[in-house]
Amino acid sequence: MDRTAARPFRTRLVRPLLAASIAAALLPLAPPAASAAQSGRTPAVQEQTADACPWGYTSAGTVFFGRDRADSGVPNRELGDGCTIMDAVWAEAPFASHGTFLLTVTRLTASARRDGVISSTEQLRILLAAARSDVGKRQWVTHTRAVSDRRIGLVLYTVRATMPTAPETTLAALVGCGYRNAEPSGAVNNFYGKTAAQLAPLVAGAGLTVPSLGIGLGDLENNLDGVIADARAFGAKYVRISGSGSWGLADYSRVAATLNTVGARLKQAGITVAYHNHGFEFTEQDGVRGYDVLVRETDPRLVAMELDLYWAASVGVDPVQLIQQYPGRFSLFHVKDLAADGSFADVGEGTIDFARIFAYSGVAGVEYYLTENDSPRPDGVSSACDSYANLRALRY
Repeated sequence: MDRTAARPFRTRLVRPLLAASIAAALLPLAPPAASAAQSGRTPAVQEQTADACPWGYTSAGTVFFGRDRADSGVPNRELGDGCTIMDAVWAEAPFASHGTFLLTVTRLTASARRDGVISSTEQLRILLAAARSDVGKRQWVTHTRAVSDRRIGLVLYTVRATMPTAPETTLAALVGCGYRNAEPSGAVNNFYGKTAAQLAPLVAGAGLTVPSLGIGLGDLENNLDGVIADARAFGAKYVRISGSGSWGLADYSRVAATLNTVGARLKQAGITVAYHNHGFEFTEQDGVRGYDVLVRETDPRLVAMELDLYWAASVGVDPVQLIQQYPGRFSLFHVKDLAADGSFADVGEGTIDFARIFAYSGVAGVEYYLTENDSPRPDGVSSACDSYANLRALRY
């Protein structure tokens, strides 16, 4: 490696860390626990439990500010009152700048080190991860970037009308308009009336790969061996589930624990479990959204999120704010557009500003952009091909 060429990078990395460390030395140490106002919990909830951060980040994961080098690898330890290091950091979000974020992390980790929660070496690892992250950095739309063909796919729910009776014709038409990836949806041994062993060769024969497979929560809970077998039949690296509008916060917490448990076993098989949202996860219950419980209580090394852009936007949630709040968690996007009247539109023909969202793809950690239209017109294939063409033409 050219040491001269490496100096600018080291300078960019060391300077903010040095500045943050000096500033932290001049600031009073803040208590590690988040206040009721910071955590978003109501006083009533706090009075009912000794945990000052219910529904917060658990100690099962690491101090994590994004993928790869933004993951410190340091255990997300509790600070003594039920709050963890991550709870303390994100209680002070949003961050006006990357420098503000670094100052916050430096101050809080200094407090944790003084309290014996982390060592000096672990503090340095957390600070390095924070410096390498994009938290607090604004991502600009340059109109010079495009989504690669290799990363675009179709959720086959869009063509569900013809998949049971004419799968080969349907799949060939999708390949003809440019698709290289597909996400089948169904249940173990039942994808559009076929088993995985029956459908997988048809998908592969058409020239499509399957990065992600949609299944049910019951499959994960009751037939994990079947899930693994089906994922392997398709060659899928992700399996994703959806939730229920009837869930309470305790249900979200229970599902998060399930995702962690099955995620550990799936990871051994080379598969990552993912959660796909609708709109109901963003409804507040006692000041907390179910979606936040799912993200905070799942281990980012084991569980990914498949962010459905339509459903988030349909209930007034800004995908960019989600990405900034949970960097590195969104391996998959469902790229669906929102018509002015609230209905579904082909990608690029509705109201969602995809360029602004895609500018944060690196922060999100996106691997695949899967188009979908729940109510395709005039038919599934035509709608899918329109979405593909518009997505390929998009510059962000």
